[in-house]
Amino acid sequence: MWALPTKGKVKTGSFVFTTRIRAKQTPLQITYAGRNLDDTLLVQPGSPHFRDGTSHVDAVFAGDGAAARYTGLSARGKAAVVRRSADVAPADQAAAARAAGAAMLLVVNDADGRGNDWYGAPDGQGTGPVPVASLTTDEGEALIKRITSAGRARTVLAVEAHPLPSYLYDLADYHQGGVPQDPSAATDPGSLARIDNDFVPPAGKTVVESREDSPSYEFYPAAYPYGGPGLTRIPAFPREPVAPGHRTDWVSAGNGVKWQQYATAQYATAEEWSTFTDIVSYQPGSVHSEHWFGPITRPRMLSFEVPHRVGDGMGGMIAGFGDGGSAHSSARRELRPHSFALYQGDTLLVRAESGYVLGVGDLAPDRLPYRLVVDTQGSADFSPYSTVTHTEWNFISGKVDNQAVPLAQLDYETELDSAGRAKRTSTLTVTPAVVGSDSAKDAVSSVRLEVSYDDGATWRPQNVKENKGTWQAQLHAPAQAKNVSIRVTAKQRNGGSVTQTITRAFGLK
Repeated sequence: MWALPTKGKVKTGSFVFTTRIRAKQTPLQITYAGRNLDDTLLVQPGSPHFRDGTSHVDAVFAGDGAAARYTGLSARGKAAVVRRSADVAPADQAAAARAAGAAMLLVVNDADGRGNDWYGAPDGQGTGPVPVASLTTDEGEALIKRITSAGRARTVLAVEAHPLPSYLYDLADYHQGGVPQDPSAATDPGSLARIDNDFVPPAGKTVVESREDSPSYEFYPAAYPYGGPGLTRIPAFPREPVAPGHRTDWVSAGNGVKWQQYATAQYATAEEWSTFTDIVSYQPGSVHSEHWFGPITRPRMLSFEVPHRVGDGMGGMIAGFGDGGSAHSSARRELRPHSFALYQGDTLLVRAESGYVLGVGDLAPDRLPYRLVVDTQGSADFSPYSTVTHTEWNFISGKVDNQAVPLAQLDYETELDSAGRAKRTSTLTVTPAVVGSDSAKDAVSSVRLEVSYDDGATWRPQNVKENKGTWQAQLHAPAQAKNVSIRVTAKQRNGGSVTQTITRAFGLK
């Protein structure tokens, strides 16, 4: 796509030119004899992953890829190069290459560009028998000529594959009123923010991830055309698969760019665990970290979920399953049981045994005490931890036009291994965040921590030290303990408070 610079800005109506790009670590690169096929390659739909890392394989030419073309051809462990053909179906080409023992299949396109055919299972669901990539006609024919040249030594391909990237770039750039002389997004390190992601998904589960931007000139995030509006954001399309472990992201920062990131652990059934961040902007040059799916799972609300008082009503979204990230939320219905109740004093106003939407009306106009209670039960399919949680928020609310209820949310940090276990002597950090207000009068003034090593049968108060809004404690688990349960009470200067109890918050080594 080309965009011509405009002369000045529009004088009638409005005009927006926005660029977005997700640039991943190159998934597949093939070189031979000083020639690089990187820009001509396309891994085909339904293809299994190419093996991560760098390998060297001999290339052989197998005509149109039919089974008969492998007769007398030594293809085992090699790259089979074939031409796309209307006479041989893609699935048949893949099956023939597999039967001949080929390590991979490279298909030379018979039209402009790179081919895009299904090389997966015939039912359209599973992956195919061999990794497949398409080559453009020019590059592919040059490779075939080299392979088939009489008297030439064997053709060795250097194959570098990164099917699941260890880094990527998410760039967004907004130009309102016209197209500038240079519409490309800034990509120098000083203009971007770095986000270090650590993914610890449930064992054996596929994870997909996405990030979407929220332009100031739109009511919905950029993914709206794909997903549609709703009370919860829709992950951007397409979502990117990720692997357990670490990935470094570089994203556009400043200039009005706001991001929201999602990660979803997918299951064979309709169940899934989707967790997401708040809508945030980053400062250029800043460094951040995100932890996905690990402990400590607990109720955690974000800025657009926290209850709002509007006149004589109150409404919000009660998120019960935020993961180990510092500000992650998840309210997936598949994670039931999940119940909540709202009281005014001792009077029950509303109770929900499932779902996550809070809505109540006919509230008294006076400033009165309220109590929001959220209970969750975990599932071993998702995690062995946070088997039961109980959270109570106490707050004062009266009639206002439209105002967020400043509820303190609790974020936790401790060093855990990939199985969610800490050392027996470890540091636990509690960081309260008041969502709905940045006023000093609503801030948290004190934190009390108790721990249990017998699933809540007995509790032990812990000494905590405060430093710049975080409270830290040194835990010393007894030798026989297998898990740590925690109970935290944070009090606010406005008289509000939160008490959160998490049974089996994390494990012990």
